[in-house]
Amino acid sequence: MTNFDGVVIGAGHNGLTLAAYLARAGLRIAVLERNHRIGGGCSTDSDQLPGFRLNLHANFYMGMSHCPLIEDLELYRYGFSYIEPPVQQAAAFRDGTCVVIHKDLDKTCASLARFSQQDAATFRELWNTYCVEMRPLLASLLYNAPLPREQLLDRLSGPKAKELLSHAQHDLFSVVRKHFVDERIRTLFTSYMHVITTENVAGAGIVFPAIFANIASFTLPVGGAVSLVNALTRVVEAGGGEVITCADVKEIKVESGRATGVKLADGRFIAGAKFVASAIDFPATVDMAGAELFPEPVREKARSWHWGNHSLVTLHLALKNAPVYRASAFDPDMARAYNVFFGMDNIDEVASCFDDCAAKKFPKVLMGNGACNSQFDPTYAPPGQHSAFWWPFAPYSVDGGPREWDSNRKDYSQRILDYWRIYASNLEGDNLLGTYLFTPLDVERLNSNMRQGAVRMGAYVPNQLGINRPHPLLPGSRTPVEGLYLCGSSSGNGGGVNGAPGYIAANAICDDLALKRSWTPLPPPEWKH
Repeated sequence: MTNFDGVVIGAGHNGLTLAAYLARAGLRIAVLERNHRIGGGCSTDSDQLPGFRLNLHANFYMGMSHCPLIEDLELYRYGFSYIEPPVQQAAAFRDGTCVVIHKDLDKTCASLARFSQQDAATFRELWNTYCVEMRPLLASLLYNAPLPREQLLDRLSGPKAKELLSHAQHDLFSVVRKHFVDERIRTLFTSYMHVITTENVAGAGIVFPAIFANIASFTLPVGGAVSLVNALTRVVEAGGGEVITCADVKEIKVESGRATGVKLADGRFIAGAKFVASAIDFPATVDMAGAELFPEPVREKARSWHWGNHSLVTLHLALKNAPVYRASAFDPDMARAYNVFFGMDNIDEVASCFDDCAAKKFPKVLMGNGACNSQFDPTYAPPGQHSAFWWPFAPYSVDGGPREWDSNRKDYSQRILDYWRIYASNLEGDNLLGTYLFTPLDVERLNSNMRQGAVRMGAYVPNQLGINRPHPLLPGSRTPVEGLYLCGSSSGNGGGVNGAPGYIAANAICDDLALKRSWTPLPPPEWKH
């Protein structure tokens, strides 16, 4: 028997965020990870293409400059840093044109104005509203527990708050059409909205303001995605805690209505004197603790959890020279862009891709985004060489079943590479040193809580967003089991690399245990003007 003040299940970035904050609050924490490596979605591989670093899941760390973890936990002291490229996004089209998004607002508007002066003016207005004026409000919404609609409406008032909330009337396509008129620009923003794997359903448009606010805040973690979880681990260990790998939790022990620790597959019991927190998926947590301990509506939600209609398939390339996009002749800044979209020329093609994903077919229209990380951080590749990837959307079960990804891996790799070559002119011959395909089935293999290739541990649909993630009866990271908390990506505000679920749960535990914080929590969201 091993005793700790708290036990955290799962060493992804959210579990480690919770553990790091509570280590700073004076508790001794154990973080238990079933795999031989930590990281969850923050995984970096150096084996598949030796010498090249491949971020297998998360790559574009959005909004790090507004993330409280950086300063609260002093992550820069523990080895985490990031790069914020000046040319943030670009969308390339088959006719050789492109749209480019810069950190510089005027340069972005000049790019948009080549297609639509009206859209350039709209972008400037949205930027001033969501990237500047309302940015603190959006951060407060992200890093505080989601509120019921009535309470949220009571805290937010005025014309701009009304406009923000009005996005809930839209799906992803209609919310883009609401703001923009040019077909290319609409296609860019529709594709951009899908970056967080949101489903195109009624109500999903509510994510638009928060996603737009980060359109020029994409960052690259120096040395690989895993650098974040490595830094968080060092914070936990500096506070006297432990991060233990190959620790497969099979049961959350509950005695007299209180979580007391966990039982591992090898029979060991790890005690958590003050709490147990789960950073794995919500349905698995309910099963581990005992479904009978939760109200029937929560049990039903766990049984019917929607993992998503689409996943991502990633083609990684080892190259001598970085990809040369044909659209660079139209705008030379295309060559300097960090996050690059291509594969779709209009919204109908975007819809076609997702229709095929829903039908479990390999998409006729491949579309997605990617990057050449070594252009910005040379440590991603050997000296003088480059590492690039592209993330087209794809279904988990394809052309007959998920195992088809294994059976036809070579064919799928070639089809994706051939599609990429429509846009980039040098992905062949001596310049192409190696390829590696990471499929939706591989996503699930690497992270068992990303079931069916669900990279965000559950689809972004209205009944799995806000207070509904995972369920209104589990508010503020708490559960009906005393001492049991949720802090994973399927809990409130979860799904991206921002640490929000871990941060929210850490503050809830501090409140419940009357712990002294070493940080000042972000204030609750409020907008009254």
